[in-house]
Amino acid sequence: MSTARLTWVVLDRLVPPDDEPAARAALIARDRELAISVATGVLSEDEAIETLRRRHGVYGPAAPAPAVRTLAVLVALLLVLGSLAAALLH
Repeated sequence: MSTARLTWVVLDRLVPPDDEPAARAALIARDRELAISVATGVLSEDEAIETLRRRHGVYGPAAPAPAVRTLAVLVALLLVLGSLAAALLH
């Protein structure tokens, strides 16, 4: 299972209760920094999962800010309208 998929499954608590400890351990093991922190006792397993949850947002790495998405849509719209105008003028 890919790291992104495993992250989604564990962080959204879709793992059956019997499989959760193994899934959490597998997810932490994929992040070397967190695995070392948990192994040395710097972080608990729950703290490591919470760190991953903060890093990944709801369904993956943090999404771009709404302003960036709005700007991207506006630029795309202007490009389409510009292309149509150029096609009509020629």
